[in-house]
Amino acid sequence: MLSDAIRNIRFANEEALRRRVALRSRRRPIHLLDNWLGQVETLMERDDPVVPEPLNDEILGFIVQLSPRLHRRLRQNSGRDALTVLEVLFDAEEQCLTKSPTDAA
Repeated sequence: MLSDAIRNIRFANEEALRRRVALRSRRRPIHLLDNWLGQVETLMERDDPVVPEPLNDEILGFIVQLSPRLHRRLRQNSGRDALTVLEVLFDAEEQCLTKSPTDAA
């Protein structure tokens, strides 16, 4: 009986861990997009109209997996205009939010 209780507790702990990991992985794209939005907004506040190439490449790598249309829009932005990148990030965030069910925190 004690061994059954220990097994049940262990199983419940493993299930709770799986749920936390799954929730974290569903929220990861939103956290990434929020981070990039903040970085690009900061550039614009500092009157820097160009997104640095490493940041732009990082965003491109994520966007290509999310939406071919948004990826194409971002790639056409050869001057890495911060406003265009910001618009693409907002559109990507909207897409992510409509794809995934709302998580109750």
